[in-house]
Amino acid sequence: MEAPFDATSWDGITGAIYAGYGSVEGLWLLACLAMVVIAIVFGWRHEEHAYKATKKKG
Repeated sequence: MEAPFDATSWDGITGAIYAGYGSVEGLWLLACLAMVVIAIVFGWRHEEHAYKATKKKG
């Protein structure tokens, strides 16, 4: 991961510094979004199964 500036010290560096500059943050974002979608689908399936199981008893 490279810094977006050429300097040997922090003297004179101002403003916001984004540490993810030039890295593969898009890949990690897609991986996180995929895991969120998977969690929603599995949670939905579990809740549907639990609801049907409860409905049969009542």
